[in-house]
Amino acid sequence: MLYIKIIVNPRAGRGRALRVLNIAQDVLTESGWTCDIIQTTGPGHATEIARKAAAQGVPLIAVIGGDGTINEVIQGIVGTETRLAIIPGGTGNDHARSLGIPIHPVKAATMIAQGKTIAMDVGKERDRDFGCLVSIGFPVDVIDHTNKKRHFLGGSLAILSSVWQTLKNLRFYEAHITLDDTSFSVITCGIFVLNTPSVGGGLRFSPNADVTDGLLDVVIVGKVTTMELLYNLPKAYKGKHLNHPAIQLHRAHKVRVETAELLPKMFDGEVLGHTPIEVFVKPRALRVVVPANFPAAGPMLISDLQQEEAAAQLPLTQAGL
Repeated sequence: MLYIKIIVNPRAGRGRALRVLNIAQDVLTESGWTCDIIQTTGPGHATEIARKAAAQGVPLIAVIGGDGTINEVIQGIVGTETRLAIIPGGTGNDHARSLGIPIHPVKAATMIAQGKTIAMDVGKERDRDFGCLVSIGFPVDVIDHTNKKRHFLGGSLAILSSVWQTLKNLRFYEAHITLDDTSFSVITCGIFVLNTPSVGGGLRFSPNADVTDGLLDVVIVGKVTTMELLYNLPKAYKGKHLNHPAIQLHRAHKVRVETAELLPKMFDGEVLGHTPIEVFVKPRALRVVVPANFPAAGPMLISDLQQEEAAAQLPLTQAGL
């Protein structure tokens, strides 16, 4: 019998995660999986569950929630043999978008049995790992405003309102940036240190970012007017914003960003801590389930998931938490 532990954030997506759970559980059960479901109760709980499960040798953990919940699970399993499967249940769902994972719960759950496992890079910022990005500047302001509005506005409406509020009050900062052994200073309104192409619910800020290349992509938005940023942000859905002369793209193994004033940092949709940013890439540190046609080959491809699960046959009494 195939075993899967499912970690669910019941608050993700304004309750969407629980509706997704019901659908995904039916699909997985009909496909022969035994589902061990745990709902999180607060910040950090998903990390605690995932870390304990990995220590017990649980082969596969599925996460139903937003990017913040996925980030918490990554903290608990990075560098272990436990594999991560994602069933999108949040608002932005950028981990899923970047890995080609379907947003629809039936397709996402079906993919778990039909997909493959790759070894994905992870970013490390001091004591915190991240799958998508760490950023400062206007993207953090958007997230901060969105978190305050989402309780009385819908997800999309809260984001749109927050983008407009941020752009009306666009701020610029002096930053000193070190990429590996190269340093320079810039005036910027936003810096993204990216492991994945997609951020902000599908904005492809670094459209060619590769989660298996051992590099971080750094996008720097320089001196732009509010109208220029408003005009170019929609272009980012197709990765066309990089043609603007004030937007820079770099790649590096290590990144340090220092600012004259302390600025809040955002990790995978969660605002935590302040500058400086000190990041390095951990190559192939996370085992994650992706669609069979995901463009990764060679040593990145670990195995066909269903064959690997059949071989594992983890006893349910051993797997329970």
